[in-house]
Amino acid sequence: MKLGVGLAFVAIAALSSAQGPPRCSDIRVRRNAASLSAQDWQSISNVLHQMHDDGVLSRFGASHDRLFNRVHGNTCFFPFHRRYVLEFENIARRYDSNFVVPYWDATESFRNPAADPILSSTALGTNGQGNDHCLANGVQGDMQLSYPSQHCLRRNFDQGDSIGPWYSPEIISSYIQSDTSLATFRENIEYSIHGAVHLGMGGEMNTGYAAQDFSFMVHHANLDRLWWDWQNAHNSFLMYDGTGSNGPASLSDVIPEDSSVPFNGDTVESVMVLGYGDVCYTYDSSTGPPQSYPSNNAAPQDRQQNENQNNSAFSASSNPANRALESEGLRNSLGSDVISRLFPGLSSNSMRKRSEYQTKPTNCGDPIPFPPRLTPEWIAMHKYDPARVEKAHRYACEIVETLNNSTYVSPY
Repeated sequence: MKLGVGLAFVAIAALSSAQGPPRCSDIRVRRNAASLSAQDWQSISNVLHQMHDDGVLSRFGASHDRLFNRVHGNTCFFPFHRRYVLEFENIARRYDSNFVVPYWDATESFRNPAADPILSSTALGTNGQGNDHCLANGVQGDMQLSYPSQHCLRRNFDQGDSIGPWYSPEIISSYIQSDTSLATFRENIEYSIHGAVHLGMGGEMNTGYAAQDFSFMVHHANLDRLWWDWQNAHNSFLMYDGTGSNGPASLSDVIPEDSSVPFNGDTVESVMVLGYGDVCYTYDSSTGPPQSYPSNNAAPQDRQQNENQNNSAFSASSNPANRALESEGLRNSLGSDVISRLFPGLSSNSMRKRSEYQTKPTNCGDPIPFPPRLTPEWIAMHKYDPARVEKAHRYACEIVETLNNSTYVSPY
């Protein structure tokens, strides 16, 4: 009898574990930074200055710096930064209960990033000034930092007064649709838009302690949004493959933490699904949290149903109108062979044969610029494999070349 009761408790425990953490009762929404009002930015500025005065910003800068090589160049990149930005948001909400980290969709301004309204004097701020490139305006204007030594918060655009082109939405859309493992998606994101934005901004963002610049938080919130879209597109909410911070990746891995910003021993699995456990947020442009804790053991037909219901996850863009134009343009401009290889998430409807899209029409938009390379210094700083970085860059250039040689006209 006792044995039967014991087995029953084991079965109940196993079932509870399989069900995962409870769904959040209150789910906040991270908004596109482009939608924020002047008052919103002022509220953010008030919180940031209070956090700075209390030493919170320097703690985040120091922790990211000390953990740097454990949380880049491996699959832990995504869960660490999800937990890291969440911790920043949670602390900020102690100062203002309405505070939510917005995300910066840097793909939409990829052609001329410096002209993005987010990099204005009333938002994140413009380029740095003077010999030290000190940030003189924006939500952290004239802020003096103490880590790793006393200095002004710096901003130093990579092309003087301008920033070179970043990665277009179409490139990132291709990653979201075609990458079938998180390890591959992580490499493509980390070697592309992640590094491009950091290097384009320069200054504080080109250091291990970049987290002292709020640009870091809104940039990584966007990368987290892209990961969430990838998770939805493939119904792979619990996929965690490749190499973690200490060897083969496992959902039971403890997320690397530093004593100045502790995570209380949280595991990778605890942050995999938005809207569950302590990860109580979602994004205004993405699919919301699932109604029940997901499983990666869904039948093939269930996976297909999920993908059909989440077409918004097939594009990197956060703009619904541009996203629709992108998807329709790709369907009507590329052959089925190219679609299946680069954009497999798109419907097969209205696909054309290769011979039908060789000539671009007159009066079309500007071609998509080729994306930038990561600098040798950035590659060495992260201890990336230069050959893998170069391979990823060639693949991104192949996507651009394919689109520019077709009849596709980018809406961005």
